Amino acid sequence: MATKSIYVNRLGRHHFAHLRGVAEGLGLQSCAKRYLGVVHGHEAISAHQQTVDAVRMVARRHGEKAWRLVGLHITVNANALSQPSLEEFIEAENLDGWRESEVADMYSEAYPVDSKTDRRQRLRDRQISLLQQLEGLAAQTPLPSDLVSGWFDDVTANKLISAGIVNLGELGQKIAMGGCWYSALPGIGQTKARRVRSHLGMLLPHLLEPKKATFALSTNQGLFASKRHSAVQLNTLPRPTLPCLPNSLLCATSDVEAVESWINARAGSKLTATTYRREGMRLLLWLQYECQDKSLAEMNVDDAGNYMAFLQNIPTTWISRVHAKPGAPGWAPFRGPLSRKSQAQTIVIVASLFTWLQAAQYLSANPWLLINHKTGDDANEKMLDSKALSDGAMMEIIGFIEVQPPSPSRTRILFILRFLESVGLRSAELLNARLDDFRLEPEGWVMQVHGKGAKNRIAAVPGQAIIALQEYLKLRGVGSIQCAQPETPLLGSTLDTMKPIGYQSLYEHVKGWLSKAISASALPLNERLRLSGASTHWLRHTFGTRAIARDVPMDVVQAQMGHASIQTTMSIYGRAPIKRRVDEMAKAFG
Repeated sequence: MATKSIYVNRLGRHHFAHLRGVAEGLGLQSCAKRYLGVVHGHEAISAHQQTVDAVRMVARRHGEKAWRLVGLHITVNANALSQPSLEEFIEAENLDGWRESEVADMYSEAYPVDSKTDRRQRLRDRQISLLQQLEGLAAQTPLPSDLVSGWFDDVTANKLISAGIVNLGELGQKIAMGGCWYSALPGIGQTKARRVRSHLGMLLPHLLEPKKATFALSTNQGLFASKRHSAVQLNTLPRPTLPCLPNSLLCATSDVEAVESWINARAGSKLTATTYRREGMRLLLWLQYECQDKSLAEMNVDDAGNYMAFLQNIPTTWISRVHAKPGAPGWAPFRGPLSRKSQAQTIVIVASLFTWLQAAQYLSANPWLLINHKTGDDANEKMLDSKALSDGAMMEIIGFIEVQPPSPSRTRILFILRFLESVGLRSAELLNARLDDFRLEPEGWVMQVHGKGAKNRIAAVPGQAIIALQEYLKLRGVGSIQCAQPETPLLGSTLDTMKPIGYQSLYEHVKGWLSKAISASALPLNERLRLSGASTHWLRHTFGTRAIARDVPMDVVQAQMGHASIQTTMSIYGRAPIKRRVDEMAKAFG
């Protein structure tokens, strides 16, 4: 037998506000939603009745004989309630100066007294007065230290507690972090989470008040501004307290300008520049807020070690999942804890910054040369996990798409799947490709790719990719690869086939189709869960994994994918050596 949910543990002012709203004629459902945080009809009725019972108990405990008035449904004629007061009647009828007795008689004739309605109105007034009196006696003021079990229904409270959120203050901190703060709560999605937030806001509004920016950014600092976020600017960033070296090769007069010079000189692409700028900003903010405004020149070996430790355990005050521009309320430099790989990447970037600044004679010393940069491997990393689609999954996905009604969107996703599976381009390479990048050489079809690091390479285009491309071009109405206009983008907009699409459109297009296909597939549950995050980049991994499985030599896969080192290829797609190792050990030990 199912247990009855508990909605009232401690009486607060919101419970009395709910009862007053119902008493004044507002709908029970709307009052429950507004004051009790309950939406569903049967839950609203239960929550209302439990509130009535709790307040009646208070009334009886204080010897209030009229305790039955609490929760009593008293209907009053709406027309009677809408009649004007005597003063309003005098003004409306222009009776100012008439004798009071005459005015009273006219008012009585216009609005005769309904004894039943009058009695009900007086009873309702007494009911509301009783609620106000009991509120003063029993309503408790919630505190951040109060347990969530006292102020939320037992089902919601148990979910919060199971996720480690014990009191209202902890809940407020969790919500203030923004993002999908509710992702660890079983059975609570975005809608329910919004109701939890609203209910907490009614209990303790100050917990959800916008916080002042912990890391305020300057409005007149022009550096560290990216094209996407023109407000990525640092507030009173630490300027070197030590003079720049007299023979410096830079014109920089501050650490901000020195870092910007490094970005301009070393970043080979917009993406790299964005990454460098982010890491430079984080380091300078850390020196400002955690090291009492130290400059880059003052950073020593201990500081370098402390920064590595900081990256391994980033304080919550430095983390924000709020979608806000840098410097706006709620913004912080990090979006969450860093993985071991992200920590290692940060250290490599920061160390290269110091090496460059020392070479430019902006710094006299480089503390990063004197410490161990290795962060070690993540113990929780699954080394053989693959972001690739299995043969079975690819068949399910393509089968689902092929039976959908014909459309430009369907045509494009089929091309993307078949082309990337057999060529292995990066998303940016696919987006930037045009038909004049393709050539038919004596060896076969190839395409010139302008890839990562602004490097050109030649990629083979096998038969599967050419067939998919020819069919895609035909359905787009631009002809074949041999006769279409050379400037035709490889991927065209569904609205204008000669117009290329952007990264976000590609990501959402592929993500959306894959998600629908995987959800509708007959794949095992564990594989569907693994593939739930599949995106465009998974298709590149699918190519690499499948090529190795089909005995394509590692150096060929490396060249096709544009990896700078074969070690990179082997680290990602090196299951072949593992298979050989397993086979050899099986021979030795059965």
